[in-house]
Amino acid sequence: MALISIAGISMPDPAEIKIGRYDLTKSERTASGKMVMEIIATKRRVDCVWKMIKDEDLKKIIDTITAHKPFFSFSYPDAGGTATMICYAGDINTSLWYTVNGVRYWQEVTIAFIEQ
Repeated sequence: MALISIAGISMPDPAEIKIGRYDLTKSERTASGKMVMEIIATKRRVDCVWKMIKDEDLKKIIDTITAHKPFFSFSYPDAGGTATMICYAGDINTSLWYTVNGVRYWQEVTIAFIEQ
């Protein structure tokens, strides 16, 4: 089973998965200077890194994201099993590509998947 899926489609396993959770807040200071804060929601961000990925695999990832924009389901390993969220893709960054035995590979591809 693949580590991640986009819109229900299994994707190549990334070398790294970094999971972040953050609170969206509304905060202000009272007349006395005391901070008050309301937590609106807790959201997740999953950063995936492929150290080396075949051109055809990167194309599959990009084509799947493009076909399901702006929001799509994204499944990934999380504490207790697998988690799924509705998200969008942040920037897709890649480094230089190399050709090995006629196959193009991309290096250090990173994609951030950010919860809706």
